[in-house]
Amino acid sequence: MRIAIASSLLVLVACGGAQKPAENAAEEKTSTEPAASSAPDMAASTDSTKETKADAPAASAAPAAAAAAPATAPHAAPAVTGSIDGKPFQPTLGRVTAKMQKDGRVVVTLLEHGDCKSAAKAGDAMLTMTVPWNAGEKADLSALKRSAKGGPAEIGFARIGAGNKKDVSSTFKPSGTVTILAAPTAASSTGKMKIDLQSGDYMLAGDLDIEVCVAPK
Repeated sequence: MRIAIASSLLVLVACGGAQKPAENAAEEKTSTEPAASSAPDMAASTDSTKETKADAPAASAAPAAAAAAPATAPHAAPAVTGSIDGKPFQPTLGRVTAKMQKDGRVVVTLLEHGDCKSAAKAGDAMLTMTVPWNAGEKADLSALKRSAKGGPAEIGFARIGAGNKKDVSSTFKPSGTVTILAAPTAASSTGKMKIDLQSGDYMLAGDLDIEVCVAPK
């Protein structure tokens, strides 16, 4: 009887010992499953990062392209307030259309629109002034002769009326200065002046491009 019981216990011990490796294997398999399931998430995260990096240059390219686009006006234009004889006058460029005088001055005509090939027409306004054509030279506008008897005017304002007749303003009495910033002498070149002019409530101040239609000398 004791021999039979002892034999049964040996069998149970042997069976229990044989089950432990199987249980350990199951536990190890369970512990490795989360690592395997996280692999797709890591791959998805890597793909998302690649997409973000790929999109980044395209997003930054737009502002760079916008910054590279120049935004410059065709002509420098001075600031204007007030009016002359009740009408506004806002010149956008000046023109040299005649040869230089013996004293080194040229007649500059300020216009609201047009270029060297444009002809004056009814309704157009113009401001003419005789100034030295040399970079750095300055002219006192109040010292220039206005339209009057006894000689040609050195400064004046007029509008083109019916029949292309110039209606010269009698109220235009300017003061201020003009400084020549650039005075090229080749035809089709562009000079520049700085103007600070006032006549009544009319004020004209700033830089103005001067197209050289005729070589001054």
